[in-house]
Amino acid sequence: MTRNGTQSLPRWILLGVMTAALAAALPSHAARKKNEPAATGFAPINTNRTPLAAYFNDPDFAKAFVGTYGFLSEVEPKISTPEEREFFLSEEFQKHLAEEPEKAARELEKFITPETSAVFELVLGSSYVQLGDLTNAVKNYELAIAKFPRFLRAHKAMGLVLAQEQRFQEAAPYLTRAIELGGGDSQLYGTLGLAYLNLEQFLSAEIAFRNAVLLNPEKATWKQGLVKCLIETEDYITALKLIDEMLIQSPGNESLWALQAGIYLQMDRPKKAVVNLELLRKMGKADVKNLMLLGDIYVSDDSDELALSAYLEAIDKGGGEDLSRALRAAEILVRRGSYEPATRLFARIREVGQGTMPPDQEMKLLKLESQVAIADGKGEEAIKTIETIISRNPTDAEALMLAGDYYGANDEPEKADNRYQLASKIPGAEADAFVKIAQLHVRQRKYTEAVEFLRKAQRIDPKDNVQRYLEKVEEAASRAVRQ
Repeated sequence: MTRNGTQSLPRWILLGVMTAALAAALPSHAARKKNEPAATGFAPINTNRTPLAAYFNDPDFAKAFVGTYGFLSEVEPKISTPEEREFFLSEEFQKHLAEEPEKAARELEKFITPETSAVFELVLGSSYVQLGDLTNAVKNYELAIAKFPRFLRAHKAMGLVLAQEQRFQEAAPYLTRAIELGGGDSQLYGTLGLAYLNLEQFLSAEIAFRNAVLLNPEKATWKQGLVKCLIETEDYITALKLIDEMLIQSPGNESLWALQAGIYLQMDRPKKAVVNLELLRKMGKADVKNLMLLGDIYVSDDSDELALSAYLEAIDKGGGEDLSRALRAAEILVRRGSYEPATRLFARIREVGQGTMPPDQEMKLLKLESQVAIADGKGEEAIKTIETIISRNPTDAEALMLAGDYYGANDEPEKADNRYQLASKIPGAEADAFVKIAQLHVRQRKYTEAVEFLRKAQRIDPKDNVQRYLEKVEEAASRAVRQ
């Protein structure tokens, strides 16, 4: 019975239907012309009979199918002559092959001729791989394939060496050919997956990695490659399940916990990401990047104290080597108006970076500290610092606009306008400076002038919030004209 209650067909009937369908898809013996030999190909299949007619009518399919009547072609050349066997099996050559590949390579170079077996070019290529001479390795693998085009091991070796050289575009055809010749093991499928992954052919890479994992489910490298493909194709659910499986085998693998946290963020599930990152933190395996990310998530959740804790730990773990991330975190807190935790973060940054902080980071910290001081009503000291920064670097747009903000808030509109106008001449700061000038004009009820500067800002860098502000100012300008 089927799920909806109807009776399913007996298995023998289904087999009969499948056999009949296959018979309909393949040409019959009678379809051949009377004098046409059976082995030359197939009579064309009517496209009305099967949607796959184009595939079955393809000459390559016919050739491959006819080939199944005979024996399989060899995929390995032989060492056939007595001279070849004597050379290859000699105790001296075998010793050099195992222990002194340079001597083995020299002996092979002298022995190989256009008539000798392709096996010798393969062995010579592998000797060069041992010596780190991949150029000559590739050259000899090419010669082996030229002598014996269906040489499975030569195709495999060539593909692996090219992949090792990160020549993925060249490696892929050799790897696929080796698989086609019957060498489809985990290593081949996995390396092909890596090649396709680097070529950004993510679906092909996923298929290759799935085969590699199927043949060797214990190898983490192939599973990690598959996870990357699943992320690229946005199959997050499957990626999470695969990572769960890998974590059972390697619960202490910090990269897996971090990767899973990243997927949760992609799925807009920040609380799940926090669980992973906090677990890494408790294990003592959270690095600076993990801790900064954790802090950012807490900030977005309005948990400033938890964010501060993560940021401070990140600074301590980084040891002052790179404080740019910490400064970015401090800037986030300032932008949110979280001045108290920002001030504590400033103190730790100064403590850790004392004497080692680069000038640009020192200037950034000074500007953030001044911004908080102005917001806290301690602007008199802060503006001195800001003006000092401007005197050192007159093109510091951020400092110019901070100065403008201070003067604007302290009834010095001329000075504010001057600083904003200077900032508007600095590439990259024009739009923000024009908005600041417009806001200054709005406070002075100069709506028409404000509209002009807002429109300039929108022409340079259109923003939805600025557009909404512009529309309100335009309404105010219209009302002022009517009055």
